[in-house]
Amino acid sequence: MNTKDTASPLTIQIQAQLLDVAKSTQKVEAMAYVFSSEARFLGSASLSDKGEARLPVQAAVPADTLRVLVGPRLPDKEPDFAELMRRGAIEQHLSYNPRLRELKADFVIYEPIWLCWLRSAVFVQGQLLKKVTIGGAVVDFPVCNATVEIYEVDPLYILIPKLPVLVLDRLRDIIAHARIPDPILTVPERVPGPIPEPGPGPLPLSITGTQLRRLNTTNLAVQSHALTADSAATLTKLSEATELRYLAQAGSALQFQQALIQNPVLIRPLLCWLFPRFVTMQRVGAAITDSCGHFRTVFFQGCHNHDTPDLYFKATQPIFGPLKFTIYAPTPVACHTWWDYASGTEVKLYTSSPFAHTCAPCPPVVGPQGVGRWVAFLAIGGVPLSQIYGTSKALKDSTAPAVLTARRGLTSDGRPWGGLLRPRLLFANELEALGVRHYQISWRRGFSGSFHALKDGIQHYYRHDVNTPSGVFPAWTPFTLGPKPVPAGGGIEVPDLTQIPYASVAPEGVWDTPPSAGEIVEHLSSAKFPTQLFAPGLSYNADGSAVSGTSDDSGQYQLKVDLFDALGQPVDIHALGIKFVVPDVPDLTGTIYTTDAEPLGLVVGNSMIITLHVDNNHCYAQIPAPSIGATFADDCCGVLQAQDSDIVSLPYQAWHPHGFANYSFVTVRGVRTVLDRSHDPLNPGQPLPVDDPGTPLVNEDPTGGSPAMMSVHDLMTVNLPASCLVDHPTGCLVAGFSENLYVDSTATDGWNYELGYDASAVRAFVLSKVALPSG
Repeated sequence: MNTKDTASPLTIQIQAQLLDVAKSTQKVEAMAYVFSSEARFLGSASLSDKGEARLPVQAAVPADTLRVLVGPRLPDKEPDFAELMRRGAIEQHLSYNPRLRELKADFVIYEPIWLCWLRSAVFVQGQLLKKVTIGGAVVDFPVCNATVEIYEVDPLYILIPKLPVLVLDRLRDIIAHARIPDPILTVPERVPGPIPEPGPGPLPLSITGTQLRRLNTTNLAVQSHALTADSAATLTKLSEATELRYLAQAGSALQFQQALIQNPVLIRPLLCWLFPRFVTMQRVGAAITDSCGHFRTVFFQGCHNHDTPDLYFKATQPIFGPLKFTIYAPTPVACHTWWDYASGTEVKLYTSSPFAHTCAPCPPVVGPQGVGRWVAFLAIGGVPLSQIYGTSKALKDSTAPAVLTARRGLTSDGRPWGGLLRPRLLFANELEALGVRHYQISWRRGFSGSFHALKDGIQHYYRHDVNTPSGVFPAWTPFTLGPKPVPAGGGIEVPDLTQIPYASVAPEGVWDTPPSAGEIVEHLSSAKFPTQLFAPGLSYNADGSAVSGTSDDSGQYQLKVDLFDALGQPVDIHALGIKFVVPDVPDLTGTIYTTDAEPLGLVVGNSMIITLHVDNNHCYAQIPAPSIGATFADDCCGVLQAQDSDIVSLPYQAWHPHGFANYSFVTVRGVRTVLDRSHDPLNPGQPLPVDDPGTPLVNEDPTGGSPAMMSVHDLMTVNLPASCLVDHPTGCLVAGFSENLYVDSTATDGWNYELGYDASAVRAFVLSKVALPSG
């Protein structure tokens, strides 16, 4: 301790006897600490194997008492007094006498105490993520270099006695009458994550269907922290909690408090919804997220807390230089607490803060058993190769050979590819030492003929610090990896090669994901395959004829990957023991296990070749005039004179030349739907596919190609609002209708499913059961 006092230091002799410590198989790292009477840290020393320590303390100390503690070793340079006491340290007070140069403190520490120092550890791990929308896909991106703070929320046996009498009285009323009041329907904040449906069981009579739906739309549970599905089911059974309801009606304050403590599954949701401000917490640890958003730490629960810990998390991140912003701190605390946290359980935290900076998705890629030299062809955009017929081991093992051949190059849900495709590759670090420096991706149509190198530039982003008048700020700068010519010596260049983005290649700083979604897509791309230029599709005129100059170039296309050294010479992968691998997991959100691409027939010589089914054809939609027999609704007024027994034909034309489209046909009268063909009757819940191959001059209909047919009676009466039946008990006499057709192309570029190939049509008509004036 630094001081201007020149008096000789005071020495404190500490003797601590840890009973039965010799029987333990774990080493007890005990320390002696000295604090002033105001809990100001004065010094510390490790206990010897004999439990002894000598601790010099400068004489300029508070003139009343010294506080000597023996407890577990803390990593902090200046240990916190409150943390030591929470951890179960033993304390003695020594009177300070300026005439004495040595004081002595003897401790006897029993086995339950020092065992608690060892065994009260709680291991906390998790991942901090941010959902980023790229095209039509939502991707989890890790939030790196953020500080996650862990707080322990007061357990119920501490929290309940703190509640005011008015709050306890309100809880009595809620529980006694099994009535959940409306204020619970106002939950301030939503957090991204799955929301469980309520479980089975009777609902309290006071919960209406509308209220239940509103409960389901509030984020009262994210995975297992907050209100679980089981808890939601239990919450609906307040009326069945007989003993709790009895004590709410007739028990004393103490009895009711004890009953609340013994029913945590019921009480925690009520605290979340109604009384969140009474929840308090204490910071117990912190951890820094790594480049994948993972954080890990250990905190010690302490010897006086036997409750399973309830944890709450906050996160901050440096944004501009030393400035930190809070990017995750959901409220109310009681609604976002991980109740009864089991040590070692992984938590997933999602931030929606615009200030949260993300890094590239970096789940570890694991090569096949014993393979450390690999090139992983991960995905086309956001679709992993494990979800494409012909490049997936799982689909190969589960699909009949004939079906596999027919679907080769389609996604697992039957989509073709279109637009600008962006292959994604990843290279093992071992390849750099082998001299592998470049790669090339080329394409061809079909399964024979020459490949053509892809030439569109690929940019990778690196993050570096920029000095400005306002301080140091991070900047993300693009660097073009290729394709570009590589000098081969002797004035010869090898064209169209792309640099492998090893860490050493970054011009400055480190490779890092840029902030915007468009830049993220660019950063993740290894090549660009503009299929709309190489395989343009058909477009259609209003009458269904093909637009002049458009052609159907759809079909199977192949992409080839080759490796090159620093001089642009091809790499012999077999001589160097390099494997091409593909994902063997359904998505890229966790650890990416891979499988050898060669047994899948994807390796030819030193190249990897994959097949994609490309289809950039547009859809076609038309609604011809509805008719009764040979009478059609005219194009001028769209009116059909009808009798109640007449049958109305409602034709529509939904088409795609190869059937890669879904459609919906809906007819509306006034504000009510009278005909809805938007779901496949053979596969409920699935969209309605167009016929394959189809023709633009034939009605598409799952019942056999005929137009939709409805009687005038049904069209005039189906789905009438109840209020209309008062004035029209037998249905409408005159009614206006709208026919709406939408044809949705299923083509994808891997990130987006809306490529501009859809088609739509709208038509209106009127049915009249009364004679209309002519002329």
